[in-house]
Amino acid sequence: MKKSVFQCALFVLLVTAVSACKTTEEKTPLVHAHRGGMALYPENTIPAMIHAVSIGAPVLELDLHVSKDHQVVVSHDAYFHAVKAYTPTGDTIPEEQMKSYKLYAMDYDSISKYDVGTHPNPRFPQRKSLKCKVPLVSELIDSVENYTKTHSLPLVSYNIEIKSDPSKDGIFTPDYKIFADLCISVLLTKKLGNRLLVQCFDVRTLNYLHERYPALRLSYLVEDHVTSFDEQMKRLSFTPQVYSPEYDLVTKELVQKAHARHMEVAPWTVDNRSDVFRLKQLGVDAIITNQPDSVMHWLH
Repeated sequence: MKKSVFQCALFVLLVTAVSACKTTEEKTPLVHAHRGGMALYPENTIPAMIHAVSIGAPVLELDLHVSKDHQVVVSHDAYFHAVKAYTPTGDTIPEEQMKSYKLYAMDYDSISKYDVGTHPNPRFPQRKSLKCKVPLVSELIDSVENYTKTHSLPLVSYNIEIKSDPSKDGIFTPDYKIFADLCISVLLTKKLGNRLLVQCFDVRTLNYLHERYPALRLSYLVEDHVTSFDEQMKRLSFTPQVYSPEYDLVTKELVQKAHARHMEVAPWTVDNRSDVFRLKQLGVDAIITNQPDSVMHWLH
């Protein structure tokens, strides 16, 4: 009897030890389709998001700007980029003039007439090209939600960046507080709950969002290669749910420090197989990628 009890106890200890040895590299990071998977479809468009959902991407990443008439639109750039858009008349946009095509100077009716899907993107020559417009964020979310419902697919989450920056205030965007309020007022109408994560590089916006919308899940985007993690965190008045650094900043120590503060780690933008597995072994919680199809295949 004593031997049996001893053997059982030893077995429990062995199982516990093995479980402890199952380090964080065995955890599968959640895949975020960056701009809907911009290596596959025109970035930040409804077709890109629908395609990402159709191949099983669990999280859609996208960017927000505001039009002259205060409509919240989905766009990474504050203007129509020379290598991403054609004018309503089908003309190319001169590179030296593209910043004059700023979204904040146009009503949405004008913005919606530009083609942001057929111009070839030299970064992703295999990307599918089709005519697309800059969508309203409300339209994009409704389209994705309807698609998942119609096709009996799992609900997806949204990682949405507010593209505020002190250098943009009053030029490419409204004041950061007005910008944030315009975005959040639309997003909250969609009743996404914990499926909504709002990210930003701008600590002014993050601090304001935490103060004004304390229930909102927030992500701190970081590309600072000089300032230490501890100094970066001192810029915030709170601890966000997610820490999102540029992928080459990620080390084991960084992941451990973030996890010690109960933050998930979601590096961007990761398209290389070896980088994906390095980050997985470091124990990151998510991977933001332009190639969700490839990354999901590598991970699973």
